[in-house]
Amino acid sequence: MWERGFLVLLAGPIVALGCAPSGKPDSESGTVLAIVNAHLYPVSEASIPNGSLIIRDGKIAEIGSDVAVPRGARRIDAGGRSVIPGLVESHSHMGFKQLNIPATSRNNNELSKPINAEVRAIDGLNANDAAFSLALAAGITTMNITTGSRSPNSGQPVVVKLRGGTVENMFFAEGGMKFAMRANGEFPNFPESVEAVHALLSSELLKARDYLERRSAARASGSPPPPRDLTLEAFGKLLTREWVVGIHTGDAAGMRYAIALKKEFDLDAFIHHARNTNELVDELLEAEIRISFGPVLPFVGPESPQVEGPVRFAERGGLVAFHQDHPDGHQYFLRHGASLFVKNGMSEHDALAALTLNPAKLFHLDDRIGSLEPGKDADFVILDGPPLDFESLVMRVFIDGEEVFNRSAGENAFRPRVPEGW
Repeated sequence: MWERGFLVLLAGPIVALGCAPSGKPDSESGTVLAIVNAHLYPVSEASIPNGSLIIRDGKIAEIGSDVAVPRGARRIDAGGRSVIPGLVESHSHMGFKQLNIPATSRNNNELSKPINAEVRAIDGLNANDAAFSLALAAGITTMNITTGSRSPNSGQPVVVKLRGGTVENMFFAEGGMKFAMRANGEFPNFPESVEAVHALLSSELLKARDYLERRSAARASGSPPPPRDLTLEAFGKLLTREWVVGIHTGDAAGMRYAIALKKEFDLDAFIHHARNTNELVDELLEAEIRISFGPVLPFVGPESPQVEGPVRFAERGGLVAFHQDHPDGHQYFLRHGASLFVKNGMSEHDALAALTLNPAKLFHLDDRIGSLEPGKDADFVILDGPPLDFESLVMRVFIDGEEVFNRSAGENAFRPRVPEGW
């Protein structure tokens, strides 16, 4: 049976476990793991050839080229291979739209009404979706799993770590809220134009503002508060910027409505998909709105003008994250999609940040994940080649300092063996 934290002794030279120095461990070292002889890509700073990463009690303790390995630490010799932060995917429906399961298991949309702010993704998530094992084998350690986009407001996404086990074990953080600038006249009482969607969302935010004001006034006067309303309470967390809101839209008109909504209510907002960023770079930068671009492969080809948008946006200081939007795009191609943008002018650093640190920043989790820095969670990936090389394979994955994937040993926290080549 697979157990988190189980380290497998490899016979080959790629990532063999070395013998720990003799003697008792340092009294202050606790549970210490040392990744040595690695080409480290911290993302927060320049890469470190022949570096070491020291992990203590699930956190990064030290990183650098001249780091002393604590006595008694477990060692993994990376053999010069690449070590990068765990990938953070900013948009997925995994656990809802399940791999190789008919549409009956696609339950990420609540379509009985257009406003569903009280609906929580975590309540319907299936941790047994076979796709999780593939995502882990692709180096993804953290994922924002969103509710659907067929209603203007589909509910509350959830951020999980792919450490296996139950949904409760995977839970990492709340994912805020999901909006969609998308008309859907197929269902009764749903807006039939994007303009009407914008008006509906604005109306709900205004109701939430009034709800917060009435509750605040009641507290100040000592009078009974208005009845609790879970929908307005959730919208209220957007107005106070306690929650981020991801807005599904791709065309220029929908993106402009998203920008208008952000400005009108001072929302902490980003745009999901953002396909036509190439048309709106200046407007997006002026609005200080961020983008989660995708799915990339196989939908956006190297000759598409849409590739230009994230390249220019990142070049001018905009925050770009990439996603594959399971099941529309496979997680295996997440790094490959980033390399497509590098071939079109994006710096390798910006492309790697779009897979790691930038999506962590979208959810204000960059103090925990997204880069290899002391104090952060020890979520990292060992690859057998450069991070953005098409042929590089993920060899081992660690979350909170514990091994959750080992290609050579065939171990995966989600149990199913990963197909060859993933």
